[in-house]
Amino acid sequence: MLKFFSTLLTKYQKHRNDQLMTSIYTGNIAVMKQFGRDIYLSDLVNNCINRVAKEVGKIKIVSVIDTNDAVQPQNDDISRLFRFRPNPLQTTKDFLECVQWLKMKTRHCWIFPEWYEITDNKGAVHRYYTAMYPLNPQSVEMGPVDDGTWYVKFWWHDGTTDTVPLGDLIHLCWRRGTNTILCGGDDLGLADDRDTLQTLSVLDEAKQGVAKSIISALQIRGVLINKTVIANDKLQKSMEDFESHIHQSKSGVVAMDLAGEYVPINNAVPVIPETTLNFLKSDIREKYGISEAVLSGDYTGDQQDAFYQSCVEESIIEIEQAFSAALFTQREQDVGHRVRCYYNQLSHLSTNGKIELAKIAHDTGVLTLNQIGAMFGMPPFEGGDRRLQSLNYVNQNLVDSYQLYLNTKGGEKSDGKSKD
Repeated sequence: MLKFFSTLLTKYQKHRNDQLMTSIYTGNIAVMKQFGRDIYLSDLVNNCINRVAKEVGKIKIVSVIDTNDAVQPQNDDISRLFRFRPNPLQTTKDFLECVQWLKMKTRHCWIFPEWYEITDNKGAVHRYYTAMYPLNPQSVEMGPVDDGTWYVKFWWHDGTTDTVPLGDLIHLCWRRGTNTILCGGDDLGLADDRDTLQTLSVLDEAKQGVAKSIISALQIRGVLINKTVIANDKLQKSMEDFESHIHQSKSGVVAMDLAGEYVPINNAVPVIPETTLNFLKSDIREKYGISEAVLSGDYTGDQQDAFYQSCVEESIIEIEQAFSAALFTQREQDVGHRVRCYYNQLSHLSTNGKIELAKIAHDTGVLTLNQIGAMFGMPPFEGGDRRLQSLNYVNQNLVDSYQLYLNTKGGEKSDGKSKD
């Protein structure tokens, strides 16, 4: 194709049409810019990460004591930090979204807890946490020293470094390979985005092709070829006369008495099948576990449950385990100190689903009246903190006594004597 157009350029040089043919030549070549090497230049990738981060930002973090019988929320320094501001610069929602963004973009998220030690009246030393900071280093190295203690060395963007014991940090990971320590997606603990980059490049070229074809279709509609060698000014006059005929035509038919031939160019805009575009986009979304419905916000309760299980639940489990391991001493862990994450899935239920849940909660006494009202956007009211329970349900601890009472009552006559 390139050789063919080059021949045309040489053939028509004498006719002074080289400029026109060069325009056709370059206008019909799909010159695509390369997408780049960074997948985060794509809005689709960023939208997928943002969708997960927004949902993780709804998590409520609480310090609890988890025993075999009950879970008791604690009003300690950890719970107070995550109630509003884990650090002076971020709200809890900002903190959690930032953590998720760092984890999914860099494959690692390092969190530094700021604390000081206090000694109680029994001489035991405890940590009192004052802030939690997500870190964004340029690069990281980790490994043990002579005494076996693991340290993490951070290189910051200004060229400085800091070395911190691994035990004083909270480390969250995303995607794993066979590397037992580092995460990232390949066996070296690095991000492997080759397939994603290839799909994004194809999708970007498809978009560029459509845009270029539209522009090309609006620029050149045909070629007027003069069959005699004429001067440049006469050639220009000939084209102006032809355009004048077109503009003056009311029926769409043009009568030509010009010594030339008009050759139309069909610049049809290519139509990319919707299935092809959906395939390319779904290939990107699947990497992040997000469906098209969830990404667009038009999802059902079942689709929300699937999104929770594939994206949000694993973040909750990781936060609970990593925070509990780093923030509590071994002794505190032994007596049941934990960090728990609570995620309200009720807000995503349909109205009928909320009604069904309200009936079950009312019969069993699981929720208070105010909590049931909050599911439907109703404000709390006086006396709404009480729980109602159907008389068809009995306390599990009283089941044996209740059954014994019925048996005893059934074995007596109306006068109080035994039937026997």
